[in-house]
Amino acid sequence: MSEYLRRSQYLVQQASSEYDWKSKRVNKHGTIPMTQPPVTVTYSLEEVLGQVIQKLDRVDDKLETFRKDVDDKFETLRKDVDDKFETLRKDVDDKFDITQDKLGSLQKELVDLKIGQARLESELKGDVKALESELKGDIKTLDTKVEGIGKRLDTQEFINRSVVVGFVLALVAGGVKLFFPGFPGQ
Repeated sequence: MSEYLRRSQYLVQQASSEYDWKSKRVNKHGTIPMTQPPVTVTYSLEEVLGQVIQKLDRVDDKLETFRKDVDDKFETLRKDVDDKFETLRKDVDDKFDITQDKLGSLQKELVDLKIGQARLESELKGDVKALESELKGDIKTLDTKVEGIGKRLDTQEFINRSVVVGFVLALVAGGVKLFFPGFPGQ
């Protein structure tokens, strides 16, 4: 059994034993009829109202004091938040200034890099033009040499053809002599 259930049963037993339910009779409205005579109040209404008013005044005073305390605490808290917010704003402003300074130095470095790149490009263009003119001269020289080699090859081809034609004629003449020994004079 759970602790809650045990505790509930115990409390019911205690209540039942302290109150004698059988001696009390319930009327048709479900209530226990009064067996004692009604109580008579001997206080004056003015005294009671005066005491209630005094208590209400004390409660008003306590509420006013509480409101002032809350207002003071709220004001203190607002000042703390304002101070912290101001400190945070100053920190952000300082960091923003530092970031702007760094950005300015980066922009200056970027401009310096662009200037250096432009200088390198102009130097490279000059070097490329010099190399281009040198290569044009080398190409013309090579063209001349190739033309000379071409003329020599043409001459060599002519000589080789002449030798081949002579060799073929010599073979044909030797074959005719071999197969027809008396051909030119008969």
